[in-house]
Amino acid sequence: MNRCIVRFICRYTMTIPLVISMLITGHAWASDTASEYTPEDCVECHRTDSDESERQISIEEFEASVHGAELTCLDCHTDVIDDDHQTSEGSGAVDCNACHEQENQHGSNGAGDQRPECYDCHTRHHILAQSDPASSVHPDRLTTTCAGCHASACEEPSFFAWFPAFQIASHNKADFGSAYAKNNCLGCHQGAAAHGESEPIDAQDCYKCHLDEQADSAMWGVMHPTADSSTQPTIFAAASIYQVFVVIGLIFVLQKLLNFLFDRPARKSNP
Repeated sequence: MNRCIVRFICRYTMTIPLVISMLITGHAWASDTASEYTPEDCVECHRTDSDESERQISIEEFEASVHGAELTCLDCHTDVIDDDHQTSEGSGAVDCNACHEQENQHGSNGAGDQRPECYDCHTRHHILAQSDPASSVHPDRLTTTCAGCHASACEEPSFFAWFPAFQIASHNKADFGSAYAKNNCLGCHQGAAAHGESEPIDAQDCYKCHLDEQADSAMWGVMHPTADSSTQPTIFAAASIYQVFVVIGLIFVLQKLLNFLFDRPARKSNP
């Protein structure tokens, strides 16, 4: 019996130093990986007009954003822990999916290196609620935001391209809750224009006709007319004919004006 007690004491006497050693090692490892920075350090270097870094943000805009009240720099930039981040490429990268379940599939059918990031639409630090008129994804600002990548589709078409594009503008607008406007990007493109979903993301239903070739009330013409011989040859041809008529009309008007100016003195000189 005494032998068992001695063996028990010896076994756990040897275990205790090992446990203590593991605790000390674990504490040292945690200390090494903990960030040496504080949010105040980040602000000091990266605030507007700082001389410490070329990467600067407006602290006022960030504090007014949806993240400003709850998150700090280090909550998102988790790999920034010490001065090594200044020379480590990609150390400041942010994984939005760490908090947001919505996965960005925008442009997933295109080239991987050309796909937009979350901040391309939502901005990096001045992220506002969609309902805020100043938000980059507010319905009234979508054309400006989308034009960053889709300039030809979002910019105002030239007069010569727009005029020949025959469109039905007087279709039934029974639902006055919908925004029947050409600058309503999500009215047609819906989830595909946001995060890349296949399902609609709001109540705008323009896509039911304008993106459905089989729809009975599908629009005649195109939504984004451009006088391009390769992508829209019909509009290119119509625009070319239209320009010819415009030039002929201008020549005719100019001729009449010149005749009026130069014939007038001649008529006055004759009694």
